[in-house]
Amino acid sequence: MKPKVIKNFADKFEIGILNWWAIDNYRKNPHQYNDAGMDPKHPGSRFTTRLKQWENYYNLNIEIEYPQTVYTIQERILWRLKLRNFRLPPPFYEGIVNGIGFGEGSIIEHIDPVYYPDTVTIHCNMITRKADSGGVTIIGGVEYDIEPGDLLCYPVSETKHKVTLTKGDTNRILWVFGFCLPIDEAEDIFQ
Repeated sequence: MKPKVIKNFADKFEIGILNWWAIDNYRKNPHQYNDAGMDPKHPGSRFTTRLKQWENYYNLNIEIEYPQTVYTIQERILWRLKLRNFRLPPPFYEGIVNGIGFGEGSIIEHIDPVYYPDTVTIHCNMITRKADSGGVTIIGGVEYDIEPGDLLCYPVSETKHKVTLTKGDTNRILWVFGFCLPIDEAEDIFQ
């Protein structure tokens, strides 16, 4: 299954709203973010709103007030990829994760879980702020150096992926929209 890049999926206005919200929310609600734990050499450099104890998802009573722009983009993904039969990954609050990378750090190569039988977990990632250097996504050995507002969709439960070391003072801000699709539908999207 081949990754799909959709250029200029979000405009500059939407990117600005998402960047402002991410930094503001991290300051006001740090309890909503967890260390991603994906870089043993740089612990505490990557934080996400992904729920750590997803098995107890419905009992955590965590509510994240994402801006309306996030839901507009999520709906745009559903329409553009023609997603109909899907479930949301349990550790994603409403199917969405905000990630912030501070300073130097990377994400080790990994494959994400399959959360439901006979499905493929896909992520549609959108960087809204790039680090000064690095932060390139590598999927199956191929580099995808997307620009802010581009959408990178790929089957994370099927393909090894990682992110190269970031450097500099600019925080890398990422938005992940997750979906669990029946295998045949995922194959249709990523053919």
